[in-house]
Amino acid sequence: MISEELKRLCEGFRPQGGEVQEETGPYVTVEQLTGRFGVLYEKLRSLVDYKEQHVIRQSAIRRMLKRQLYIERKPNSGSALLKELVSSGYLPNNKIPEAKAIDLQNIIRKWMAFEHEGLSIALSLDFASIEIERFLFPEPLKDALLDSFVRSAQKAVVYQGKDTVEHSLITYAACRRSLFSEDRPNLLYALATQVVPELLSHSLTDPAVATLAPRLLSNIQKSEAVAKHALVWKVSSRLKNHALYYAVLLEIFNSYGTGGAEIVLDDEAKLKEYAQSIIEKKQKQQRKLLRISGRRAVIYLLLTKILLGVALEWPYEQFILHETNYVALGTNALFHPVLLLLMVTFVKKENRGVQRVIEGVLAVVNGKDMKQIFIKPPSSATTFFFVLCFYLFLFVASFGAILWGLLALGFNAVSILLYLLKRLSCMFYEKLVYLLATVLDFLVEVPFKAFLGIFDASLSFIKEHRVDTY
Repeated sequence: MISEELKRLCEGFRPQGGEVQEETGPYVTVEQLTGRFGVLYEKLRSLVDYKEQHVIRQSAIRRMLKRQLYIERKPNSGSALLKELVSSGYLPNNKIPEAKAIDLQNIIRKWMAFEHEGLSIALSLDFASIEIERFLFPEPLKDALLDSFVRSAQKAVVYQGKDTVEHSLITYAACRRSLFSEDRPNLLYALATQVVPELLSHSLTDPAVATLAPRLLSNIQKSEAVAKHALVWKVSSRLKNHALYYAVLLEIFNSYGTGGAEIVLDDEAKLKEYAQSIIEKKQKQQRKLLRISGRRAVIYLLLTKILLGVALEWPYEQFILHETNYVALGTNALFHPVLLLLMVTFVKKENRGVQRVIEGVLAVVNGKDMKQIFIKPPSSATTFFFVLCFYLFLFVASFGAILWGLLALGFNAVSILLYLLKRLSCMFYEKLVYLLATVLDFLVEVPFKAFLGIFDASLSFIKEHRVDTY
């Protein structure tokens, strides 16, 4: 039987008083051709600066805000941002009221005022983009399920050690990280608004901002300590399975609405069937995403390995050693990319955990309490020393075996260095991506978006003044 908490949740989100009224215009409109160019650019930009799907939209808002506020210096950035989101395909054309620009402008003004009070530029942009994204794309059901998850976890997680950090905030941060995989800015924003809820108001005046600023700044330091605390990672890993149950429930609510979801949740046979189909669908999507992102990583890794070989390894062999070891060059260029390709290509379907997830979903729906999770205090210095010695021994043994094998293949010092320091390839790739993203943001995006605005205005002008002939 469905729990009383889920029943209340369904009742709370059931439409009252008939159909929801459509928002009145005038609406933000861009020409169809302008929208196509804008969407095409955003797809290209997301390929260069690859991020997880759920943060692409938020990242785009931050990038647009940064350009409009600090490069273009637009006075009415709320209206400009709203139109750009429409022209870039993040919002539907001719359906978003122009009045929403006022709310966006208030959010931007609020966080810029906090910036003037001492909040860093990076965090003011982060917080403004997070709040704008949540305002334009609200998900109240998602927040309600998170609250239910947090309440369940707060009762179940038992901390056995003493710590200066507040344990309730550790659990709250761990719940958000395990359920939504939130990054640092989102976690800081959630923790800040949890302790200082007045920050959620869009219409804070400058005196109100000045009053709240000391509380916000001190809370940011506290939130940083919580977000980086080792216990957050430990607790979130222990809560991961339970978070999966709530993720399945969220999918059911999104698929069937609160009315349909209540019917499904109240029928155990239907619930099992739908839960299994959702889990299998998610597994298929994750395997596909892993293969796509993995193959993309293989291409990037292969290119950086080849570039490093041409820039460092080959010149060293040619001009210092006066000989070329093609085995070493080929191994350094191909081994790690091929290994990664094999790992992402042969991803097996996981069947054993599906039944456990279904049982977990049933337990949540029936209102069963989460089993207690005991979090032990950090290990003593003596225990840590012996564990460190053990891992050091394993590292030396494995490192020595690899080194012996490379020397047997005739690797020279530079070849061995490039093989062992895989991080060097990653750093090289990260710098290359950062450089490319910077070039796009400053040398391409600024003139392109300006041209797109002029182009859209010109098309609108031509349409308005076109003489119809019969």
